[in-house]
Amino acid sequence: MPLTAQTNKSNFSFKNKISCFLRIWLLLSIIPNLSALNIPFHTENELDEYAMMEEPLETETLIRLFLYTSDTDPEKYPVYMERIRREIEELKSYINTMQTGENAAPAGDLILQFLHQESLVRYSENQTRLDTLLDTGVYNCVSSAVYYMIFCRALGIEVKGIHAADHAFCSVTVPGQEISVDVETTNKWGYNPGTKKAFHSEFTESTGFIYVPPGRYSNRVELGDREMAGLILQNRIVLHQRRGEYESALELAADRLALTGTDQAGKDYFDSIQNLAAMYNQTQQYEKAVDLINLAETGPFELPDFLDETRYQVIYNLCSTILNAGDPDQAERVVIAYSAQLPEHIEKDLLLLIEERRLDKLIRSGYSLETVQKITDSRDKGILTSKRAEEMLVYLYAREAENISLEENFLTSLEFLDTVPVFLESNRDFIRLRSVYENNYAVEVHNSVIPLLENEDWEGAKDVLNRALEKIPRNRILLQDLQRLESF
Repeated sequence: MPLTAQTNKSNFSFKNKISCFLRIWLLLSIIPNLSALNIPFHTENELDEYAMMEEPLETETLIRLFLYTSDTDPEKYPVYMERIRREIEELKSYINTMQTGENAAPAGDLILQFLHQESLVRYSENQTRLDTLLDTGVYNCVSSAVYYMIFCRALGIEVKGIHAADHAFCSVTVPGQEISVDVETTNKWGYNPGTKKAFHSEFTESTGFIYVPPGRYSNRVELGDREMAGLILQNRIVLHQRRGEYESALELAADRLALTGTDQAGKDYFDSIQNLAAMYNQTQQYEKAVDLINLAETGPFELPDFLDETRYQVIYNLCSTILNAGDPDQAERVVIAYSAQLPEHIEKDLLLLIEERRLDKLIRSGYSLETVQKITDSRDKGILTSKRAEEMLVYLYAREAENISLEENFLTSLEFLDTVPVFLESNRDFIRLRSVYENNYAVEVHNSVIPLLENEDWEGAKDVLNRALEKIPRNRILLQDLQRLESF
């Protein structure tokens, strides 16, 4: 079977939180002379020559293409070519021998029987390479199909590849009848399999798949020579992905797109970019992920929406990482550098986050009127929410009030807290903070009154309590002290 390209399931996220996003697949229009275009990550220039050739390809050209996409060592080409030439001659003799009498099997059927008798030994789902088939006899649907195509082409039989539901096989035109017949190349009974009872059970048992008859055209797509070679590349792409070799998978995906120019190749190409970008994101190589997508955008195709979204989510993660390291200025430089790749609302969100972190850093350096004003201004401009601004100010005033109480006394801290902006006075956290210092001041006053009472200085004690109650008129501790004093 042709393996299905996988898309990395690792989700990108804002602020490193998991967040799935909708992927909108953009189908690519086939562009004439595709191989002449500058497709990023395309490395195999020899494929460009095949992409320009008119199909159907000559037999030897077809063999070379299938060997090339199988990643065969070029030094072994002559050996494989000579072997196939010999097998073609042997096939011709086999057909001449078998096509005697009125009930002789069609040539397409005899080719399949010959190949299973001489070359095709054992089915293996992942074995897509032509050279491995020639060396070991192990095959899957793709490698057996391209092998079968070579022999049909050599005998002048019109043959096409078929792709259906993660499976590949062939279709041949019966000479003199102008009708097409399916050929399931993984099975010796696979010629026109719908007419053979023995085929279905053996095919399903060996491959795990169910035969798709010609009438189900929604599941069947005809493939030319280059597209069949592209299936070899696709299988190799998936094997690289399974091993986590996303760079190699992307190069092959670009090569396949340059060779075939199909919508499916284009989709798999952008999926491969997504997979590699996901790996870079997971390993915090954010700049490499952005550069990867930027380079893909310089190609001949419009960048799919899901990659555009991936790019600004990676930029978001990059900025979040820098901010978490405590460098808002560097994060701002990143936003400015990548502003062309960011939607306006994301750029605004990042700049607001950066300014918030900058203020976070500022308040940790200690209280100042300038810091209070900056937080208040940011609140008024919408850079900070009212809630966040109040949180910052409560933190700022709490730290400074504590410092003042250690250096001076609780009264001075309480007077300092009376200088907060008016909008903060109704904040619950601030009210609790002020209550703490009121009580501390009350205890401080209470303790200062005790020596006066011991010396029976009633008026002095009363004066101290009344002055304190002017600051905190409803304090229960001081009111109780005053009530007891008045009873003497």
